[in-house]
Amino acid sequence: MSILRGLDGVPMQAPTPPRQKPAAAPPNKEEQRSATDPMPDTVPVARDSTVLTSGEYTRVHRPGADDGPMADPPAGWLVIVDGPGQGRAVTLGLHHNPIGRDAANRVALDYGDETISRRKHLLVTYDPEGRQFYVTPGDGTNLSYVNDQPVLASMPLEPGARIRTGRTTLRFVPLCGPDFSWDAAAAADARSGADAGDA
Repeated sequence: MSILRGLDGVPMQAPTPPRQKPAAAPPNKEEQRSATDPMPDTVPVARDSTVLTSGEYTRVHRPGADDGPMADPPAGWLVIVDGPGQGRAVTLGLHHNPIGRDAANRVALDYGDETISRRKHLLVTYDPEGRQFYVTPGDGTNLSYVNDQPVLASMPLEPGARIRTGRTTLRFVPLCGPDFSWDAAAAADARSGADAGDA
């Protein structure tokens, strides 16, 4: 504090300028969001977190955000029981499932069997209306076999069938069929929801 003397020599206190508030930090984006704003789809997570991360962010599932029907529910699986990739399983979707080594195929068998064509070596189709699977030859030059029968034209694919293509043997495991279909499951859920609303 500075001391000044007046005209008569009496000490007097000099006015001290008011303290300046430090410049405010830019507001935090998290603080700007009101309680009614939706949560962001991506949030930073710690590296030791148990959730799966992609880069430095992870996608957070919020119940109700995308609880509608699945875009591509599984209809069944092909399990590699012999050859490169043994023990792996690949998912079959509804309708057409082109099989080949290339990642562009709906079912990619890129486990080192070079005798499988890159694109559409074979086609497995699920018909939701008839609740039946079929196997059809694709564009591959090598033949494929179902239970040791050559696939020369479209033929029904039965549960547990062995499909041999190249040096790879697959076992067919259906989910959909006479006992279950996604359309019937959705209809049953809708009925049970309506019944619960009536109660």
